[in-house]
This record gives sequence, C-alpha cells and structure tokens, in this order.
Amino acid sequence: MEFAVMPDYLYGASVRINDKWLGIVEDDRPLLFRVRDTGPFTLLVELAPLRTDLTGDVIAVPFARVIKIQDGEIVPPDVETDDALHIRKSGSGFQLHFVYPKVEVLGQGLETLMMPLQTETADFDHDGRLDVAQTFATNLRGHVRLKSAKGNILLQEVYPDNALQIEAADLTRDGRPDLLIFWRGAHDEPFLHLYDGADGSLSTYPGFTGMRRTGLADVLLENKVQTGFREVVKLYRYLPVPYESAQFQLMRTETKILQLAADEEDTVEAFLAAIAVEDRQGAELYLAKGVRLPDLSWYAHEMHSAKDGVATASIFQWIVPGYYDRELWLELELVRQPDKVSVWKIGAVKMRVHGN
Repeated sequence: MEFAVMPDYLYGASVRINDKWLGIVEDDRPLLFRVRDTGPFTLLVELAPLRTDLTGDVIAVPFARVIKIQDGEIVPPDVETDDALHIRKSGSGFQLHFVYPKVEVLGQGLETLMMPLQTETADFDHDGRLDVAQTFATNLRGHVRLKSAKGNILLQEVYPDNALQIEAADLTRDGRPDLLIFWRGAHDEPFLHLYDGADGSLSTYPGFTGMRRTGLADVLLENKVQTGFREVVKLYRYLPVPYESAQFQLMRTETKILQLAADEEDTVEAFLAAIAVEDRQGAELYLAKGVRLPDLSWYAHEMHSAKDGVATASIFQWIVPGYYDRELWLELELVRQPDKVSVWKIGAVKMRVHGN
C-alpha cells in the first residue's frame, strides 16, 4: 500500500510513522511511504507543525492518530473521529490529509467573552420576568449563556461554531417563548438546539439553518441549501407529540435562481454543486433534454477543466463519513441549449480512470 502525507500549506509537518521519523512535509511536496498490504497492520501517524500561526490567535498542536489496516483496506475506527486526520483513496494509493488541533490564545482576535455579539430577552423560565440570552465568540468557538432575571445561570453551552445565532420565539406554540440556537458542526452540518424553559431541557434537531416568523406569531423552521447558482429553502412547522420526539411538517418549498450559468465551467460547477448539497432537482436543470440524472452522489468536488464541449472533474464520496473518502474522476460532455438557468447543458456524464 502506498501512502502520501499531503502538505497543508500553512504549518508544514515533521512526520513520524510507527515511531520512526519519516521526514518533513512542506510547500507542495507530499511525503511518500509504503506498508504491506497483507494481514492486519497498524499505522501510528505523528505530526508536528514546523511553523507557528501567523495571526497569533491560535496555537497548532502536534497530534498522533492510529490507522488500522486489514489486507490492504482501511478499517473503520472503533471510536468517533475528529477532523485531525482525513484519509483519501485516490487511484491505487492513499492520501493522508491533516488539520492540526488548535488551542486559542485568549485575549486575541475574535475573543469577545466580555462583549456579547447577540442578545435576546424573553421570559424563558416562565416566572413573569425577562431573562437574557447572549452569544459570545472566540477564535474557534461560540458560547451561549442564558441568565434569569435574578442573575442565575439557566443555560451555558459551548459550540464549535463562532457564528451561531439565537432566536426567542414560541416555536412549540404553547404560548411561552423558547430559545432557539442555530449552529453548525465540524463538517458544516446544521443543527437546532431548542431550550424549553418549562423543564430546562435542551433538545437537538439536525438540518435546520434558521427560522422565519409568519402571520399570527407563527414560526416556521428553515432548512436552506445554497450554491452559487441556486437556493432551496424548505419550511417546516414544529409538531409536538406527547411522550415522543417532536415531528416536523413540511409546509412549502421555495426555490430561487441566483445567477445564470453563462459558460461551460459555470454549468458544470452548478451541476456538481447541486448534487453535493443534495439538490438533485436543481441538478436536473443543467442536463440536456432527454438526459437522465446519473445515480451518483458526492459531498464535494473539484473542477479540472471545461472547454470545447468537454469538462473533467473529481468528485469525493465518503466511505467512513468524516474520516475516509475516495476520489473518482468524471468526464462531462456539454451541448449549447440556452434557457433561463444556463447557456450550456450537460449531455453525458462518464466515469474516468483516475488521472487519465
């Protein structure tokens, strides 16, 4: 099995594999090594930064991770992974991408723990007096603090999103205000935390990016996905179910074309991005007449070229989400069929041998 430790272009790395120093990764030169591809095998990968952070706001921390292999295949980890090490199957080899864990230098950059970014007031604990919810941010994290009118801490949470948002609204339609916290996880996936002051519980619901107030104090939750070319917003109503998890009723879907895909590259980008955000209906807008959407999905992509009616791109599919993916190459044929969303359309999508 051939591995390549890929450069990160920011900190560089001194690399050790199974307690042996392998070398240095910097600039654009990967560091290659091989291991056997039969039987069980364990890799201990240790990386240490060569440079400090230029901003001075954070400190990159050396780290070590274990990769288990069985007969030339990566074994899914037994524990929940973080974003530090990311394995990619590319062609016949494997790439190791890394992101250093970081600790914050307090008092630097975005540090605002003494100055709230957002404030919402409402009677969250239902005692007839106004309580205060506030958000704060550091370089890496967002903080939410809810204080009662007496000054008691009702809620204090830390999130991996320093751009989180809070709202005070009667989402549950029980006549009492709720605290809604919208935040994103490590892989940019959206979540809603719903604080119910009646019992102090905090419920988690994935997929919601915000809320919208409608007539008669009604509140709908938004699930918004957006590319550079199209926006799709699904609006849901919260439906409480006694003694069970809440349900969400889809009320309507709103779509908007944000810009025309004016050339071949735009068309391919719009098509690939739509599938990456799971907007398959949007992806169909960029297909030529009579062409069916391929039975493929991916979470990210990279354009290589688009000219003379032919485009090439890489797509990336998770094998183990957040830890191990694979790279596939596509060739796309384009034809000129102007309409309100694009000038060009995709006439065929073909798989390519990697790198050819």
